[in-house]
Amino acid sequence: MGVGSMSGLYFGVSGFQVNQTALQATAHNLSNLDTDGYVRQQVLMKDTLYQMYSRSGVSMQQVGLGTSMDTVRQVRDVFADKQYRLETGRGAFYSAMEEVGEEVETYFGTDVDDEKLKNTMIRFWETLNELQKTPDSIVNRETVIQSAQEMIEQAKLIYNQIVDYQRNLNEQLTKQVGEVNDIAKEIHELNREIVRVESNQSEHANDLRDKRNLLLDKLATYAEINYREDGNGCVTVNFEGIPLVVDDRVFELGTMPVSESSNLLQVVWADHGNMPTFNFSYLPSAETSTDVGSLKGLIYARGNYIGDYTLMDMNTSQAYLNKLDEYGYPEYASWYDYFVGEGYLSSTAVGTDEELESAYAAFYEKEIEPYLVTNVEAQLDYMMHNIVTTINDILCPNIELDAVTTVYDDDGNEVKLFIGTKVLNTENAPVGLGVDGEPGEELFTRSTTPRYKKYHDDEGNTVYVYNEEDPADKYTQYTISQLTVNDTLIKNPSKLPLSDPKEHSNRQDVLNDLLDAWSSEGDYEGMGDDHPKSNMKVLTPNTLTGYNFQGYYNAMIGDLSNSINCYYNVAQNQTVVANQLDDRRQTVAGVNSDEELTNMIMFQQAFNACSRYINVVADMLDTLINRTGRA
Repeated sequence: MGVGSMSGLYFGVSGFQVNQTALQATAHNLSNLDTDGYVRQQVLMKDTLYQMYSRSGVSMQQVGLGTSMDTVRQVRDVFADKQYRLETGRGAFYSAMEEVGEEVETYFGTDVDDEKLKNTMIRFWETLNELQKTPDSIVNRETVIQSAQEMIEQAKLIYNQIVDYQRNLNEQLTKQVGEVNDIAKEIHELNREIVRVESNQSEHANDLRDKRNLLLDKLATYAEINYREDGNGCVTVNFEGIPLVVDDRVFELGTMPVSESSNLLQVVWADHGNMPTFNFSYLPSAETSTDVGSLKGLIYARGNYIGDYTLMDMNTSQAYLNKLDEYGYPEYASWYDYFVGEGYLSSTAVGTDEELESAYAAFYEKEIEPYLVTNVEAQLDYMMHNIVTTINDILCPNIELDAVTTVYDDDGNEVKLFIGTKVLNTENAPVGLGVDGEPGEELFTRSTTPRYKKYHDDEGNTVYVYNEEDPADKYTQYTISQLTVNDTLIKNPSKLPLSDPKEHSNRQDVLNDLLDAWSSEGDYEGMGDDHPKSNMKVLTPNTLTGYNFQGYYNAMIGDLSNSINCYYNVAQNQTVVANQLDDRRQTVAGVNSDEELTNMIMFQQAFNACSRYINVVADMLDTLINRTGRA
C-alpha cells in the first residue's frame, strides 16, 4: 500500500469528497438551467501532496496522498463580456436616438396623406392662386386669410408638441439617472458581500458574481463603462471615465438645469460638485467608441436648448452666449471671440464676413445639426419665419432711410430717425380696398409687437417705422411661438393690401410676387430693390442646395426620415452583433443539460469507485489486523 496501509483509506476519502463536491456543483448548474445571468460552475481538482519513501540514483520514489479540490470556478469569457457590453451600449445609444426621432416624426404625420402642415401649406398656395384670378373677391380674401390661420395653427401645434416632448424627456432622463444610481448601489452591496464570503479563502461567491455581472450588463446600456476587479473580489466601475463605484462608496449621478434660463435638464455628478457627466466637445462616434448608452443617446437626440430660426444664421443667432465660464457667466462677447476661442478660427484671422460665415457653418454642423430635436425645431421655425416675413415684406415693403429724419409722436415729441432705419415704403406699398385703403397691414403679426410704430413728419404725413426683430428678445421675432394672423384682416378682409393707392386698382404685380416668392428657390428678388431677397436657400448653413417653401418642407422631413433610418439600421446591426457575442458567451458560460448530465454520470461513477475502493481497503485492513498471526 505504499507508505502505509492506513493511508489508503485517506486516498479513497479524498476522492469521495471531491467527487461529492463535483456532483453538488453539477446539480447546482442543472437547477439554474434557466436562471438569467447564471454562469456554469466547474470544480477543478488537483493532486494533494506527494510523499517520498525512497531515493534512487536517477529519481525520487514518491507516492501521492490522494486528490483535493482546487477551486470552484465560473466558466466565462471575460473578453466576450467586455465586447458584449460595449456593443449593447452602442445599440442602446442608437435605439434611443431612433425612438426620439420617430416620436418627433409622428407630430408631422405618419404618412403622406396625414402630413397636416404640408397640406395646409398646399392649401394656402392654392388660395393665393385663386385670389390672383379675382383679387376683389371678399370670399377669396377670406379664404386666403382662413388658410393662413390653418397653416399657422398647424405649425404652432407641431412646434409646441415637439417642444413639450423635448421638455418631457426630462422625466426619462431623471428615471434613467435613478436607475443608474440604483444599479451602482447594488453593485457596491454585492462587492461587500463577495469580499465577506471570500475572505476566508475557502468559499467562492459565484452566485453573487453572477448577479453583479448581470448588473454590469445592464449598466453598460446607459453609458460607456470600464471596470476592474481587485484581488479581494471588489469591482471598481467607471462611468464615462469617472469613478461610479469604488471599494468604499458610490458616487451618485444627479440632474440640474442646463442653464439658469433653461428648463431642460442635464446629467451631472452630484458627488463631484455637479460636474457634467457627458462631454460633447467631441461628438459621439463609432471610431472612438463613444457612441454608447441610452442615457447619452437621449441627451444627444434632445439637445441642450430649444431651437428656433435664429440658429440658422450667424446674424440672428446668439448661441455663443450659451458657453458659460466657471462662474456661470457668458465666456464670449461675440461670434468672433467664440470662433477663435473654440478653434473655429485661428487667432490670426481677421474676421471677414466669409471667414465668419464659414466658421458658423462649421459651428452649426457640430453644435446644432447633430442634436435631432433642436435641429428640427430650428428648421421648422426657420421655414415658417421665412414664409411669413417674405409675404409680409411683399404686402408691406420697407426701405431704409438714407438721411437723418425728424418725426413726431402722438404727443408732439420730436424723434430722430437715423440712417438705415427701416420704414414702410408708402410710395410703393399696396393698400386695402376702397378710396380710404390703408397701407401697412401685414398678413402675419407678432402677438405682442406691431409691425410699425406710427409717427408723422412736418407735413403731417404718417411715417411707419418698422419694429425690427431683436435676436435677444423673443417677443419681437416672427417666430412660431409669437405668430398670429392679423386680427384686423380677419375682421375685415377688404383691408388686405392688394390695391394701388392712386389708381384704386388691383396690384397684379403684388399678387404675382406672392406666387413667385412661394415658388422661388432662394433667389426671389421681388419688385426691384424695394423688396428684400428671400433667405430661404438651404436646409442648414453648411449645405448649398436651394429650396422653395414646399421643397424646404420636403427636404426637412426627408432629412429627418433619413436620420431615423440610419439610427434604426445601426441599432439593428448592433443587435445582431450583440446577439452573436452573447451566443459566444453562452457557448462558454451557459449550462448545457446534456453536458451536465454526462458529468453527473462521470462524477457518480467516480464517487462509487471511491466508495468501493474504501470497502476494499477496509476489508484488507480487517484481514491484516484480525486474521494474520493466529495459530
